Amino acid sequence: MTDHEATEGLEAADPEPRIVQVHGEHGETIYALDQDGDNVADAAAYDDDNDGVIDRIAIDTDGDGTLETELRDLDGDGRIDAVFVDTDGDGHKDVAILDSDGDGEFDRVIVDSDGDGRIDTDIRDTNHDGRADYIARDEDGDGRRDYTITDSDHDGRFDTVHYDDPKNDPLAQA
Repeated sequence: MTDHEATEGLEAADPEPRIVQVHGEHGETIYALDQDGDNVADAAAYDDDNDGVIDRIAIDTDGDGTLETELRDLDGDGRIDAVFVDTDGDGHKDVAILDSDGDGEFDRVIVDSDGDGRIDTDIRDTNHDGRADYIARDEDGDGRRDYTITDSDHDGRFDTVHYDDPKNDPLAQA
């Protein structure tokens, strides 16, 4: 049996993942990871202040060649405090999942659902039980909440709805 016959029909072995260290346009150190050998970064780690500690990590979660998900250490303690995602592919992060109190558990989600650069939805787990107990929404894009829904007694059921603009309150219009 020849070497050609022995390897016929076998796919080429997957390339070894490559890590490339470069300096960004602002002087930060970037470690880019190319896992599939296509010379496009599948993930990148950033040391924004060049202190040897990674400040943020960007990941191509859907394989389209764009690093649309970013994990960040906002307070410099070495732990990820926030996840930012570009859900609509426009190049701007429109969803943020936050550990707002630094306890290691994510407890807040903020969303720019219409892509105008302003947060219009704010969801919080204020008692850290894994369930949302505060939701505020700005549906008309004026920068002010139109309504807020809360679970004031933390029983898992929303019990308070507050309309910040009475003309949006369906009960006031009755």
